[in-house]
Amino acid sequence: MDGAALDAYRVTARAFAWAALTAAVAAGQGCDAAGVADKTGSSVTVLRFATIDTLNPNGELVAPGVFVDAVARLSGGRLRIDVDNHYGDGAAAAETDMVTAMAGGRLDGGFPATRAFGAAGLHGLDPVGAPFVLTSYAAQRALASGPGTAVLLATLDGSGVVGLGLAVGPLRRPWSLSAPLTDAGNWRGVPFRTFHDTVQADAVRALGGVPVDASYGFPDLVRQGTLQAVETDVAQYARNGYGPLLPVLAGNVVLWPRMPVIAMSRQRYRALTARQRDWLRSAAQEAVRASVDHAYDDSAIALRLCRLGVRVAEASPEQLAELRRAVQPVVDALAAGPLTAPSLAEVRRTASAEPEPEPEPLTVPPGCRLPG
Repeated sequence: MDGAALDAYRVTARAFAWAALTAAVAAGQGCDAAGVADKTGSSVTVLRFATIDTLNPNGELVAPGVFVDAVARLSGGRLRIDVDNHYGDGAAAAETDMVTAMAGGRLDGGFPATRAFGAAGLHGLDPVGAPFVLTSYAAQRALASGPGTAVLLATLDGSGVVGLGLAVGPLRRPWSLSAPLTDAGNWRGVPFRTFHDTVQADAVRALGGVPVDASYGFPDLVRQGTLQAVETDVAQYARNGYGPLLPVLAGNVVLWPRMPVIAMSRQRYRALTARQRDWLRSAAQEAVRASVDHAYDDSAIALRLCRLGVRVAEASPEQLAELRRAVQPVVDALAAGPLTAPSLAEVRRTASAEPEPEPEPLTVPPGCRLPG
């Protein structure tokens, strides 16, 4: 994307940002999709979507559920989303396989996080997971509701996937067995769970850790002694009841967010009528807005985890600076890539424009804290 095209996206008013998002995902006219009859005899078109867990597995991934409900409401029941939960049965590559299935027309749509696209050969969304760049909910909100989303989703043009929306999701932090991962020295040689993502794996290597590709079956690896740390969010850790499994949380070491993409097979999307596509785009906008408006309170969840034995360590400014220096080659590689440079520029611009402190702090009482 050349400079002129990039500048065209940089509108300032939020209303125009939403319009840019709609324009980025619009496609050509299509024919009626095959449907089934409802109880009144009217035609109902059913789309098969998927998620690797459930629609809202931790209480903070609100966009998918809102999207499904909005499609039904906006269409008056004439368009329905059926969701396959636990797509891929917990395989480490399941989320990427979902993207590949959409691109090949074998799956109508889904809610993969941005981390899943790179391994499917679609690298324009990689910068969302650039280490230590998007580290607050304020920055995510600005990206999801601003013109940067149009730039990011436009990187899918020419692929077999259409991006209908990019939503806010939980922030991911490092959890460990003993030594807090607030200091660069504590990363050395640590087997660390990553989520089938090259950027994550490169970042862990740059920090001195050993990336281990694993999905939500990682607790078995911890119990077997082959895994000593993971990246996950406080809401998911609490919802899954991990308790003392990995009791040391680096509270202000925000690695990256888990931002879900409301995505569809381009083949299936083009087969829908213009009206059906309009329902989908409008539903996606509602879903993204719901994720922007949602109240994320990681501190309250961390306090509940504290009562279960989890302790929060905080990195000093010097330690954070050292961690950032360690991963700078990973960020530089994204800045140099022709497919990732424009996206990274938008992500950085959005993150640097936010007045709230970064990274997102965890506020817990002294009794819940460990020395960094």
